[in-house]
Amino acid sequence: MKSQAKIMIFGLMMCFLLVAFPLFSFSAVLDKAYHSPQQVNQQLKVWAKQYPNLVRLHSLGKSSGGCELLVLEIARQGDRLPSPNERPAVFIGGNPEGTQLVATEAALVLAEKLLTRARQDEFTKKFLTTHTIYLAPLLNPDAAKRYFARVKLESMTNARPVDDDLDELVDEDGPEDLNKDGFITQMRVKDPEGSWIPDPKEPRLMRRADPKKGEKGLYKIYTEGIDNDGDGQYNEDPPGGVIVCQNFPHDFDYNNHKTGLWPVSEPETIALLKFLTTHNNIGFMFNFSSENTILNMRQTGRAQAGSDKVRVPRRFATWLGLDPEKEYTLKELVSTFKGMNIGGGMEIDESMIAMMLGLGPAMDLDRQDRAYLEKIQEEYKEKLKKASLKYPERRAKGVMKGSLTAYAYFQYGVPVVAVDVWQVPEPEKKKKGATGTLTVEKLKKMSSEEFLALGEEKIAAFLKEQGAPANFKAATVIKMVKSGRLTPAKMAEFMAKMPRQSGDQDSQHPQAYLLEWSDKKLNGQGFVDWQPYEHPTLGKVEIGGFVPFVRTAPPVEEIKKAVDVHTDFFFDLLKKLPTLEIAEVKIKPLADELFKVEIFLTNRGWWPTSTAQGRRARTAWPIRVELKLSEGQKVFSGRRVTTVPYIEGSGAVKKVEWTIIGRKGSRLEVVAWTPRLGKVKKSIVLGK
Repeated sequence: MKSQAKIMIFGLMMCFLLVAFPLFSFSAVLDKAYHSPQQVNQQLKVWAKQYPNLVRLHSLGKSSGGCELLVLEIARQGDRLPSPNERPAVFIGGNPEGTQLVATEAALVLAEKLLTRARQDEFTKKFLTTHTIYLAPLLNPDAAKRYFARVKLESMTNARPVDDDLDELVDEDGPEDLNKDGFITQMRVKDPEGSWIPDPKEPRLMRRADPKKGEKGLYKIYTEGIDNDGDGQYNEDPPGGVIVCQNFPHDFDYNNHKTGLWPVSEPETIALLKFLTTHNNIGFMFNFSSENTILNMRQTGRAQAGSDKVRVPRRFATWLGLDPEKEYTLKELVSTFKGMNIGGGMEIDESMIAMMLGLGPAMDLDRQDRAYLEKIQEEYKEKLKKASLKYPERRAKGVMKGSLTAYAYFQYGVPVVAVDVWQVPEPEKKKKGATGTLTVEKLKKMSSEEFLALGEEKIAAFLKEQGAPANFKAATVIKMVKSGRLTPAKMAEFMAKMPRQSGDQDSQHPQAYLLEWSDKKLNGQGFVDWQPYEHPTLGKVEIGGFVPFVRTAPPVEEIKKAVDVHTDFFFDLLKKLPTLEIAEVKIKPLADELFKVEIFLTNRGWWPTSTAQGRRARTAWPIRVELKLSEGQKVFSGRRVTTVPYIEGSGAVKKVEWTIIGRKGSRLEVVAWTPRLGKVKKSIVLGK
């Protein structure tokens, strides 16, 4: 009886916990250690068995190193429900770099939350009935494996054998753990031709000597190892490979052999793009990676068609009566084309103009899409603030060349949000200087006139305090503000993300925060102090430096709060997805057996039904609207099948109308459909 009473009490306590904490802010999958690639796949297989009515497992193939690439499909199953591949879908990617161990853990925690909330949370229940989620927590397992190896080596490459030094040998000169500490770090050796010196403030850190300041280099720096092939170079041809996270098609870097000989050359990227292109129901992507597209909207290259103003190529400018040396907004060019009655009845928009003028591939967020991301940025910052997560915003990385994020937005054409869940925190420092209380936050709220009133001396001092690059001079900034090309708010945005100058004896080394964090949080275990070593060819060297993965794989307890906040933020984004509905139908009799039929399509979601960039790239699906007629019915005017390009969010409406010949009381059906929005139907009775 006592044991039964204990069981009852335990059961009541669990019920209380389920009621009090319905969204499960704690996680069972995020334990004390990171998951190896094998453990990640094992966990996905466990969930597939544990939730047979909710989970399916897809194998994309194998990585260069033979690791299986798995995708977890989460969708409520049922005979009366559409097939998961016919529902609007979200793709969640994790750790394409392979070095971002936190990203993989966050993806696993998100999967756990989805599966748990599917039983407890009404929104999640409904969402998984109408939508499908595809989740791939580890997109580069070969690189991740190196964290779990006996000797840790941090590298984003896969395991493909590559002749890096073009000597017709493959992977013959990689690093070695000479001091047997389990890490591949660095070697420094005194050399008359050296270009490195110890930092004056923190001698453990090395920086390049600045000849302009009378500094002469003392050291050369190498990766820890020996010259295996005797060519005078050290560790220039390590095992592997290709940087998978930069092997995607958009703005692929052909000048970097580490990104592959051509775009999508690797089994990992081939497998993923095959999956994406055969699942055209994916309408939104969320990536846990090293990029943060919310805090840093910088894209891969210089803006062209997506920029505020463009120059019209001379061959078109003469024809249109425009000045080829002048810059025009795409909006102005649309007006010019419409005024000349060009287009043959087609709807002329900015995307069409960009294509007609050959302005090249988009390299910046479309202005229409940017407005939505800026709103998300506000909400994201507020969420970080409420959680007391002090994210060092200026270290947020924009979109890499050839990345999955770049491909997803610019070519696949869907909204994409990428987040780096955790960054090494920076110690707070009081800033004192000639500008007094002027801060980046105050700069955001200043008018141009107030900023200019500071004067060149104070502006120059502020730029120096913020660690601005030497070429970012006060006079240049003042000129840009006066011309209207730069506002204080935009400048504040740049300053928040601007990399600090290194090499200035009056400034702190850019990695000093990392060393300080290692000393305090890791008891110094994140840095190997320089120790002498007798090298077989270099002679007396010192081995030391930051240990591999110190920036990307902190102790698990350090990341739990950040993972929880970011995975919960994902649910906020799900509530913003577009939702297609037939809001209203109007039927008006025009004559005997002649009726005007109007339907009003609406988007109940916040996001538009497609991105402006997707429409420009012609990869966004228009909404296909079809009339299914009964026997004896005919379309008198209008097209039986027509399309609506897109619908703005927040309840925006688009009308489609026809004139129908048919008997009063006869039925017809309207079907509106797109793979990324699913299918909605409405049965109509003529005359009612």
